[in-house]
Amino acid sequence: MRATKKDVVYDDILGRLISAKYRFGERILVKELAAEIESSRQPILAALNALGTDGFVRIIPQVGCEVVNPSVREIGDFYKMFARNEGLLAELAAERRTSGQLRTLKNINRQIKADLEENEGEDYRELNRQFHATFHLMASSPLLDNRQSSIFAMSDFFITQTVGFTPHMSDAVNEHDLIIAALEAQDPEAARIAAEHHINEVANTVMQAISDN
Repeated sequence: MRATKKDVVYDDILGRLISAKYRFGERILVKELAAEIESSRQPILAALNALGTDGFVRIIPQVGCEVVNPSVREIGDFYKMFARNEGLLAELAAERRTSGQLRTLKNINRQIKADLEENEGEDYRELNRQFHATFHLMASSPLLDNRQSSIFAMSDFFITQTVGFTPHMSDAVNEHDLIIAALEAQDPEAARIAAEHHINEVANTVMQAISDN
């Protein structure tokens, strides 16, 4: 389907949120944004409303729009949900994956390792997204996959707003290897545990950064 102007603006603003150009609690000024991206107000307002529904921003009637500023408890609760959903997808993936999908997953993790060695993780976020998207696809559950994609974007948002990807990148590669091993063995329980552990470790890094601040 052809992207609408609202979709394009949504992706632009989401990119700003995930790259931490807009910080927790910061006001988003529609007039300034319209000038920056050369857009009329209508698609911007529609995109901000959609981002509000997805939990990234807060629309304040008669005031404007600001980036959410979640509490430590809210972020912790989010990662509990994220880990359990990721565990379910890994469990299903272990039962339903194909050999070709497994090869693709291994190749992506090798690319992540090479990127860390050669470019200090310059492309880590995109490669990590490809890794998770591939094993979500293995689960053959489009409804769960679609929901988790939105949740995954929120996790990236929390990571960049708090600690960045660097502190966990090396550990993530090893955690990916554990997920791959469980998927290769077609062991649903081991896959669930490995995937949940991976997300919980990400959560620990984020929560520690919040505590330090």
